[in-house]
Amino acid sequence: MYVDAHCHLEDKGFNKNRDEVVNRARDICVITSGATLGGIKRALSLKKKYNIYLTLGYHPSKVKSDDKIVNNVYNLIKDNYKNILAIGEIGMDIKRDNPERQEEIFKKFLYLAKELDKPIVVHARGYEEKIFNLVDIPTMFHCYSGSLDLAKKITKEGYYISISTLLLFSEHHKMIVDKIDIDYILTETDSPYLSPFKGEKNEPKNVKLVVKEISKIKEMELDEVKRIIYNNSVNFFREKLTPIFTK
Repeated sequence: MYVDAHCHLEDKGFNKNRDEVVNRARDICVITSGATLGGIKRALSLKKKYNIYLTLGYHPSKVKSDDKIVNNVYNLIKDNYKNILAIGEIGMDIKRDNPERQEEIFKKFLYLAKELDKPIVVHARGYEEKIFNLVDIPTMFHCYSGSLDLAKKITKEGYYISISTLLLFSEHHKMIVDKIDIDYILTETDSPYLSPFKGEKNEPKNVKLVVKEISKIKEMELDEVKRIIYNNSVNFFREKLTPIFTK
């Protein structure tokens, strides 16, 4: 089975055609990430409607949020911990202001993950090395775009690299996939972002293209790559995963 380990079905960009997007992903295990206060609320409602999997966190782009909002998110996640696979996405982003505040918020949710005994999904653009040095629990580096040397350190530690649809047009990502152990690779779309098709929103069905490209790069049979990545996903999220319409 295919696994989209990180997407945003709760994104407002899907409001007009979410049912169609879900229908096109009916043979994919879909994990949606609610990463804002509103996004978390929408993700929880979608879980009930579509019976999809969730991770919940707080995106570093919300670094300007005051403590009241951050605490509301924290409590909402804590109250719904039985409905989620992991805490995330959380992390730091070099394109955002105030890294000290970003780190403070990240650590708050990292400690929550430890308290709840959940793995974490991290957003670490430009701060891959720093996040790697901060984490000490099972971690998925979402949409990894860091160096090969660090990728090898991450996988040696037993953490996972999540490969997005960027793989379809990025030589750097192709090189990363070629050089790291497939036993530590997960797949994602980050939809509706990172579309491989100009002028179109990305969606979970495109994770099949990522798996196909990994198969090509690794010179492995497609079914074997699917099997390995599915097992990697189950190992990381600690739950057997099933496609949207078969749960």
